[in-house]
Amino acid sequence: MSRPILAFMQFLAIALMCLALPARASIDAPNHIYYGSATLYGVPAPANTVVEARAPGSGAVLARYVIGSSSHMGNSYRIDILMDQVEPRTEGRARPGDPLNIYLGGQLAAQVSGGVGAVGATTRLDLDPQNTGTGPAISIADAQVYEGQTGLTNVDLAITLNTSAAQALTVYWETRNGTAIGGPLCGSGADFRQLANQALVIPAGATSATLRVQACGDTVVEPDETFTVDLLSTLGNFGVFAKSTAVVTIQDDDDVPTLAVDAVRVAEPPSGSSVARFVAKLSRSHTRTVSFQYATQGGSAQPGADFVAASGTLSFEPGDIEKNIDVTILADAATEPDETFRLQFSNPVSLVLAQTFANGVIVDPTHDPAVEEVDAQTGAMLPDLAQPSAIALSPDGLHAYATSDSRGAVVHFQRDPGTGVLSPVSSYTIATTGFEQARLKGLKDIRISADGAFVYLAALRDNAVTVLSRDAATGALGFVHSVVHGGSVLGLEEVVRLALSPDGMQLYALGRRSNAIVTLSRDAVTGQLGFVRSQSKDAPGLLNLVQPSGIAVSADGAQVYVTASGGNAVIAFDRNGSAGDADFGKLTLKHSYVNGLAGVSGILGAHGLALSPDGHQLYVAASASHSLVHFDRAADGSLTHRAVWKHGDAGVYGLRGAHSVAVAPNGREVFVTGAQDDSLSVFNRATAGVQAGALSVHRTVFKGDNGLNHLSIPGAMAASGDDRFLYVAASGGDGAVITYRRLSADNLFSDGFEPPPVN
Repeated sequence: MSRPILAFMQFLAIALMCLALPARASIDAPNHIYYGSATLYGVPAPANTVVEARAPGSGAVLARYVIGSSSHMGNSYRIDILMDQVEPRTEGRARPGDPLNIYLGGQLAAQVSGGVGAVGATTRLDLDPQNTGTGPAISIADAQVYEGQTGLTNVDLAITLNTSAAQALTVYWETRNGTAIGGPLCGSGADFRQLANQALVIPAGATSATLRVQACGDTVVEPDETFTVDLLSTLGNFGVFAKSTAVVTIQDDDDVPTLAVDAVRVAEPPSGSSVARFVAKLSRSHTRTVSFQYATQGGSAQPGADFVAASGTLSFEPGDIEKNIDVTILADAATEPDETFRLQFSNPVSLVLAQTFANGVIVDPTHDPAVEEVDAQTGAMLPDLAQPSAIALSPDGLHAYATSDSRGAVVHFQRDPGTGVLSPVSSYTIATTGFEQARLKGLKDIRISADGAFVYLAALRDNAVTVLSRDAATGALGFVHSVVHGGSVLGLEEVVRLALSPDGMQLYALGRRSNAIVTLSRDAVTGQLGFVRSQSKDAPGLLNLVQPSGIAVSADGAQVYVTASGGNAVIAFDRNGSAGDADFGKLTLKHSYVNGLAGVSGILGAHGLALSPDGHQLYVAASASHSLVHFDRAADGSLTHRAVWKHGDAGVYGLRGAHSVAVAPNGREVFVTGAQDDSLSVFNRATAGVQAGALSVHRTVFKGDNGLNHLSIPGAMAASGDDRFLYVAASGGDGAVITYRRLSADNLFSDGFEPPPVN
């Protein structure tokens, strides 16, 4: 081998030896792995929270992991510590026994004081800042409050600890302005009481406490405002803050809607289930979402047996004013009295709760019924019976007559005294021969003379009272004449109600648009009427005679009583009963009983009225108050307000839009129709003793009970003279005249739940 080649080979061998030495020193030692759960004061650390292993002192980051970066790890973590066992030591690597701090979301969560574990090993180490001896984690909850109209309103903020402590914990705090401005006292524009240098002591062993601040009430319409309550520090730095700031929202209750929910009455289904629908209504819509929470609460009706428990949050979006809450009602085999439950309301948001609950009543229609439907004549069967408005029975009880508002018709029925069932005979309209000149548009009322010889009709759209003759044997009708508003005849614009004097010498008519009561003389032989005079709200003392709607004449003929739905009043007139007097039959104002005055209440929208058979009581149905009102009547005809039964009161169902009232001929029952909730309410009436005239609720029948749907917008009524049947004109849907058998004489009061009528 030549000398140059040998020299090259020697150089190459030396170079390879030099290259081999550093290659042996760069071999990596296996990592030490830490893993485990990652929580922040007991709560799993959220995704993207950073876990870092740092060297104490220098703070050098040795490893890093982001929570959620590996789908296999979930909310757990894993960090790989790079190890180094060969000199010289490599920066950024650890050796067994090196101290180590691990941080979670920037907070010290573990101190590995014993040093990093062995090369190539794993260690489970669950992370939580609380494991470092911080003491309990303290949180303060946000709160909201309605400001109120004046003075101070307390706001209680919940302080919670995630664990109890063996020693008392003192928290220092203060309030700070936001959009709401604080002050030492209310007034001068202050929205809340500003507090500083406050301390709250949480006893040892406790996990919660309450911190109280106060908002200032005012009547200024303004946006919602906020301020904060800040937790500043703890005594001895014992405890840490998981949430140190609470936002308190002062909601302006000068410009938020109010919630109202009516009580619900529902018939128990014969099988399966039905629905009790609670209608939640706002006083007005809002520009932001409002809400409240609801939950059923058992009473005599129990969840699981009588109804299905329900709860939730009901929200109203901007523009909404009405929402439904449905509760499922369950059937059972028992015959039982009414059962009740509640729908409770809580936690309103941008809303004022006018009530904290609404009652639900489950009624078993088979328990202690007051009436029983036995027949219905409908507009589907008889087109001229569409929208029936009034009904009257002939004095002998063998015939019935119903008026149709929309058809301008009088429908004649024969009546079976035994069953009460009506059978149609004929109908009379302006198309009927002999009736071409009759004024029959918009018929609202019908009256039959005591001798049964004549029929009188109120024709609202014709502004007229029409007189018909009647054949006492066959019940057939004939046209006599009409008295029409105009010229010398005044007060009959939109005539709505009629009443005959007991002696049959006068007929009184109410003109709704005229705001008047009209006196008409009556010829007992021909039945014809003559205009006497009109008294309107323009007359002295008759200011409340606005939209008269009901009229009754006392049995002794001494007084006439009129309800005024627009004037919210009952007006009493004295009647001249002296036949030889020039003013015979004329009326003189006695007194006006006005809602809200002199202790009178419950007669907003006073509509129907009826006197008791003995003349000692007057009962008034008020559509706007949804009530029945009892007045006692003195010997001189003056009235004394006694009692009010109102929809929604305990034990009172029906009566919404109370329309008409009727008293049974024997005086033992009072009937009221509710036009707005399709109801017929029956009250027992005491007929003797110190309680004579007093009422007690017996039962309310609703459309849909027992699967019967004829009772739609019920109005006028007529009770048979034999005290066995009640007839109701219902104008909704196809329209119907419903025959009810009265059950008060059937001895159904032996179950102990309802007292018998007082005799």
